[in-house]
Amino acid sequence: MGEIKITSWNVEHLERLLKENPTAAEQARREAVVSEIEAIDPDILCLIEGPREEESIESFANDLLGGRWKAVKAADGQYGMSGSQWIWFLVRENLAEMASLLPVETWDAFTNASWDVHFWGEFDQVRHRHYRHPQVLVLDWHGFRVEFIGLHLKSKFVNRGESMWNAGGAERDEFIRNALKARVKMTTEAANVRQYIEAKFQQVEKPAIFVMGDLNDGPGKEYFEQLYLFFDLISNIQGDIFAANQYLNHALFDFPGHLRWTVDFKDFVDPDRPTHILLDHILFTQGLVDDSLPWRIDAQAGLVEHEIHDLINAPLNKKEKTSDHKPVSVRVVTREE
Repeated sequence: MGEIKITSWNVEHLERLLKENPTAAEQARREAVVSEIEAIDPDILCLIEGPREEESIESFANDLLGGRWKAVKAADGQYGMSGSQWIWFLVRENLAEMASLLPVETWDAFTNASWDVHFWGEFDQVRHRHYRHPQVLVLDWHGFRVEFIGLHLKSKFVNRGESMWNAGGAERDEFIRNALKARVKMTTEAANVRQYIEAKFQQVEKPAIFVMGDLNDGPGKEYFEQLYLFFDLISNIQGDIFAANQYLNHALFDFPGHLRWTVDFKDFVDPDRPTHILLDHILFTQGLVDDSLPWRIDAQAGLVEHEIHDLINAPLNKKEKTSDHKPVSVRVVTREE
């Protein structure tokens, strides 16, 4: 028997820490990020808001982390991601030869590279695709295939959102319209992820799949759900309870409720909403809990890394802190067959 530790962490614009000649604050933050990863000591790390270039993630893994974790890169150099916040997987050195990235074109063949979106109550449609294409780490564990889907689903309508909301009147109405459109688009992205998972169940009776990353519905989550019948990303990702074999378990379902949060954000749409919000998740398929596969996840295996994160960040000022997100981890029991 062995153990694999899997961690997902939004490192908040890691790209900014990798430039030459960092400021004193950036250097302190960079060292703290390295210390936090070393203290968590994951075997598999999904980095959200990582740098956009292969050269940058290589530099981070080799120069700052000392080569103890290896960046898993696409064989064809294609990642399908836009913007400067990319998704990367780092794996411990001894797992590197087992690890590869699923080609983006394979994902698109199982699902759709783009799709039609109909906004609420409208017949007109627009074409949409993932802004940050899901990245899939494939681990060949002694002949046992495990897949890790890294996700960063986030509304791109954030600029001026708070000022538009506070302005009221026509500006607030415009914010609501655009926020609703953003949530429709994100929901279709979640549906595309479910389409991939369902395709795997047509290939394998009990696929071993993890889904992890930052699933951010945006401001006013409950406001939009109550007034406009929208529901959150995590519910769409987890699946249909009536197709129970394809429903995803959550690593934190039995983690203490008062500790089940990863960000401390004030919601300008709903200022009375608790500021401790769970945006970062690790989910997994049912076969990983029934002891029928070479990997098994036991009760209370998941956690938010509060202690490590808080101890490292306690002496740092605001500009030096590692991230506004706390890492989430889950421990897996392994056996070789």
